[in-house]
Amino acid sequence: MIRLVTTDVDGTLVKDGSHVLDPAYFDMIRRLRRKGVYVCVCSGRQYHSIHHLFAPVAGELFFLAENGTLVRTEEKILQTWPIDPDYYIPLIRDIRKIDGAAAVVCSPRIARVEAGEDSEVYRFLKEGYSYMLENIPDLTTIPSGEVLKLSVYHERAEKGLLPLTSSHWAEDLALEPSGVVWLDICPRHASKGNALSFLQDHLGIKKEETLYFGDNINDLSAFAQAGLKGTVSNARREVREAADFVGDSYENLGVLKELQRIFAPVLTE
Repeated sequence: MIRLVTTDVDGTLVKDGSHVLDPAYFDMIRRLRRKGVYVCVCSGRQYHSIHHLFAPVAGELFFLAENGTLVRTEEKILQTWPIDPDYYIPLIRDIRKIDGAAAVVCSPRIARVEAGEDSEVYRFLKEGYSYMLENIPDLTTIPSGEVLKLSVYHERAEKGLLPLTSSHWAEDLALEPSGVVWLDICPRHASKGNALSFLQDHLGIKKEETLYFGDNINDLSAFAQAGLKGTVSNARREVREAADFVGDSYENLGVLKELQRIFAPVLTE
C-alpha cells in the first residue's frame, strides 16, 4: 500500500514558474491525509515559493526544497546539505564569466542575486515564483556555509552553460538541468532522491510504499527511491521511459487524475 505520495511541481503539476495551483489538488491532499497517507512536495524551488503555492494545505505537507538540499515541514527544518565552502567563491567567479548567465544563491530562508532588481532573473523569481529574494552587490560576500544550492539562469541553459557542464565542476558538484532556462548546482551527495531517502527513514516508510511523480532529469534520482513512479505526457523522454505509467499533461491535471485512479479504493471507503 502507498503511504507516501511525493510530487515535483514545475512541469508536473503546473507550468514552469506558475504561482497558482488548481484547488482540486488541495482537496485531494486533505483526503489523502485523512486516510493516513503522507504527502510531500519535492521541487527545485525555494521553500517559500512552494509554501505560497500550497498555502491552504501547507501545514499538512513535507517539503523537499532547493532540489533536495532542504527537508522541512511548515514548522521546522529537518535536514540541510550545504555546498562545500571551498567551492563557492570560485564557482561564482566562473559563472560571472559566462555571457547571459545569472547566479541565484539559495539559502534555507532566502535567495540572493547580484543581477539587479530590474534584471529578468530577479523579476522572474520575484513575480513568477514568489521568491523571498534579495539583490546584493556581490554574491561572494555571502557566508558560504549557508549556501544550499546555486541556480544558474540562462535563456538557453543547455548550450549556454556548457562552460560549466563540461568543466571540472561536473565532477566536483551535482549539475542538473531544471527546466529550459535553469541549471541547478548542488553538493554531489544532495539530490531529490537523497532527500526522499532521508524523509522515508524519518517517517519509517519503505521504498515500495512510496509513489513519486516527476517530469524532468532531476526527478530520476527520486524515481530510484520510489516503488511506483509516475509522470505526465509532457515530461522529457528519459522520464517517460523510466516511469511505471504516463498520465495526462499538467494542463489537464494528469497527476490529479492518476491519484484519483490509484487511491480510488481507499478514498471511497
